[in-house]
Amino acid sequence: MSHSRIRTLLVEDQGMFRAFMETWLAAHPRFELVGAAGSGEEALGWLTERRPELLVVDIQLPGMDGLEFVRAARQARPQARALVLSSLMDPLALTRVRESGVEGYLEKDARPEKLEEAMTTVAAGRAFFSARFVETMAHENAKAEALGKILSRREQEVLTQVITGKTSREIADFYGIGLRTVEFHRANVMAKLGATNTAELVAQARLRGMIT
Repeated sequence: MSHSRIRTLLVEDQGMFRAFMETWLAAHPRFELVGAAGSGEEALGWLTERRPELLVVDIQLPGMDGLEFVRAARQARPQARALVLSSLMDPLALTRVRESGVEGYLEKDARPEKLEEAMTTVAAGRAFFSARFVETMAHENAKAEALGKILSRREQEVLTQVITGKTSREIADFYGIGLRTVEFHRANVMAKLGATNTAELVAQARLRGMIT
């Protein structure tokens, strides 16, 4: 990382929050805002020219979501670090964040000094995950240990994606595995949890505390 201001690309679809971030970053001595996009697709077109060092990304975006954007962005800009800035605290969403390989997560209601700490830490190549994120994941790890007695790790990953509404093709693309492999794991999960369709699978996940 250079000693100059950290080149930062913001991807946020909420106009009011994006405007706040633009104003805050413009006045900040440690960050240089090189773009503020309203969608992942828009931001992808800026990566080569604007050369961001830090990606600050919301999860919920129109079109591709924030984690899909980060995955695509790293094909063009692998050295860029990613901080997810979101209001989501759903365990399934946070599990996806953890599995995505981003360097950090912070809630949108965090104080500006905490945001500065998170951005600086992630840009320096270190991990930064909020206390609420860590606490939620600790609870999920305890649940995963119990679920692990029933499902394999890959089956748990597929189940997590199915619950969030992903299709088998989207799951295959996300993990870089074959469509038939996903469908095989999906069938195993449904058999082990006694579900005959996706609705029943979601109901079983809720019963086991995977969905609130």
